[in-house]
Amino acid sequence: MNKVYLYSWLCAIIPVICSWEKGDGYISIDLIRQKTPRMQYLENPHLADKMGFGEWFHKPKPKPKPGNDSIALYRFLDYEFYAKIVIGHPGQTMNVALDTGWTLSWVLSAKCQVLTTPGCWFHNMYDHTRSSKYKKDGTPYVGNEGKYNLTGFYSYETISVAHSNVTNFRFVEMDNVPWTYLFSKVDGLLGLGIRGPKDDEPFFYALHRENNITNFLFSVYMNRDRQSTHGGNVILGFIQDKHIHQTQFKNGTKIHDKIKFLPVEPGQYWKFSVDKVTVKSDTNDTDITTLCPNGCKAISDTSSSTITGPEDEVDKIHELIKAQKFPFGGIWTVSCTSVNKLPEISFVLGGQSFKLKGPNYIIRASFMSIEICMSAFIPNPSPSAANFWVLGGAFLSQYYSIYDLDNKIIGFVRAA
Repeated sequence: MNKVYLYSWLCAIIPVICSWEKGDGYISIDLIRQKTPRMQYLENPHLADKMGFGEWFHKPKPKPKPGNDSIALYRFLDYEFYAKIVIGHPGQTMNVALDTGWTLSWVLSAKCQVLTTPGCWFHNMYDHTRSSKYKKDGTPYVGNEGKYNLTGFYSYETISVAHSNVTNFRFVEMDNVPWTYLFSKVDGLLGLGIRGPKDDEPFFYALHRENNITNFLFSVYMNRDRQSTHGGNVILGFIQDKHIHQTQFKNGTKIHDKIKFLPVEPGQYWKFSVDKVTVKSDTNDTDITTLCPNGCKAISDTSSSTITGPEDEVDKIHELIKAQKFPFGGIWTVSCTSVNKLPEISFVLGGQSFKLKGPNYIIRASFMSIEICMSAFIPNPSPSAANFWVLGGAFLSQYYSIYDLDNKIIGFVRAA
């Protein structure tokens, strides 16, 4: 999905490392935020070598048992996550988003004309001439993303994620991307959308087909706590209770919140029904503005950091939270001193309110001594966007989400 809105403003990234958890028929991905490599180098130059274990990083690590694996993920901004994959043989490392909004998987190609395509600058680019596993397809690809196009061609290749390989996987080598990709650390994406009759095979389907995953579901937990080094989890194959909020009673009993499951509509997206959207007054809890009063639709987008909605309704939200439009860039800002006092915004799903408070839907960005507090709500002026919302990281970081392909349902529950 299109997430270039923030790239020209928020170019700082917070990489993360992760540990892996064994289990039969699933993959658990632990995300841990760490300092940037540059900061680590400045603070501790050649630390590994000084302590005598520099060579350890270059030694091959033992493989986990079949059905178990871990994927080291990196955190981008406060909401977005990407993984490192190895493509081809010998392997070429790429950074890819894990995207529930796409079925297609793609990476930047060495065929990209860097002189005329700034979006390819400072990126890893896949060179199929270096791989013995590459198989030619050559079918052209053109993706219309509204204001710009993505172009490339199909190829077959072996893709490795941690210790799991998918062989002869069909994907696109992109040779043209918009200039805004210059501000992203992502070199491509792996599609986690729902496959339709004419769609390419999403990467998660391929993992399941090749018996890397037993249960045909995955779940996503995102941790926005800047004080924590733990960035979250992407769990392939099961639901992990520790990421679900618990209520503790006076007698000491703890009960996990109940997951709200919703049917997913046919199509490539994780699309579901929304009853309504409500905005409470910041001064009177009984004063509630209702948007989408007759119901609307939404999709979950794990690669986006924002919440996109119909232009008129997002404009109303910005009016209610007293946001000011920035002179350029399509950005709406609020006073950083008012963030904790902003009104509560709720998405009502299946009769249950999923609430967002001010700090949940405000994105903070700092440059030197200047701090900007931006709204995560983005208006979509397209007529096709009427009654349609895209729930990205600002929503998903508050609610643990479950994607069940066998039963074609999506679940949300308050995150621990």
